[in-house]
Amino acid sequence: MLIAEKLRAQVNFTPTDETLAEVILAAPQEVAELTAQALAARAHCSHAAVIRLCQKLGFSGYRAFTVALVQELSATPVHADDANFPFQAADTLRETTAKMTQLSLDTIKATGQRLAMPELVKAVHLLIHARRIVLYGHGDRAVSVQGFANKLSKIDCYPVLADQFGEGNWNTTNVRKEDCVLMVSYRGRSREYENIVRYLRGRGVPIILVTGRPESVLAQLSTVCLEAAGDEFDFMKIGTIASQLATDYLLNLLFAGIYAQDYEGNISALKARQGVLTSGLLAEDGSHE
Repeated sequence: MLIAEKLRAQVNFTPTDETLAEVILAAPQEVAELTAQALAARAHCSHAAVIRLCQKLGFSGYRAFTVALVQELSATPVHADDANFPFQAADTLRETTAKMTQLSLDTIKATGQRLAMPELVKAVHLLIHARRIVLYGHGDRAVSVQGFANKLSKIDCYPVLADQFGEGNWNTTNVRKEDCVLMVSYRGRSREYENIVRYLRGRGVPIILVTGRPESVLAQLSTVCLEAAGDEFDFMKIGTIASQLATDYLLNLLFAGIYAQDYEGNISALKARQGVLTSGLLAEDGSHE
């Protein structure tokens, strides 16, 4: 596992470790040239904290860490444009459009390549046979979760949006082992979600996690883990662009799997509803588009 991936996963990291990881990931080329004391000063922590993080990453000390970091940087091409900063200030709109298009294609391709088909099949099976589907997603992920819920409603499936109205913990107490939880957390690092998953595991509830950090504690606690590519930093980025694309792609795959399970029935129901919505009292006039 690459150093950068370990720093992003932040497995068993303390708050100080997390700060150090952010500093290193923000400018790895610069950090490779720093002394341990200089890195400690930049991260506002102690020299000992730097050494402890290096050891936690599997290195004997800071020197071994920087040697490995230099080797990793040399082996990995450095691009001015990446998932965190896909375009630059000097780019024209045409250039930005081309870069955003390429980022979208690369992100979906990378997510597809990382996808373990047995895990996807298992996730679809759990969702199809669940008494209820319970969805969790904070912040930007809430948008993806709500979009997924809207798609499901079109096939007469109405999932529970557990985080809605700030009632996540309360709604969690109503989840049963016959249900299935689908949680979206790109960082895979949320104390609230970890507590929720531990509680649900204790009740035998299957949990599907969509995340960009498959090595996180949250991923290890889940029944099924689907990895969303994107390679984004937690904070140093223009926005959640690549990770959102990857997340939506995986949710679309789950929806496609559910839909295909009763394809003919869903098409028949679609035609029936289309008839209702094109004539009579519920006819749509396009005013809400």
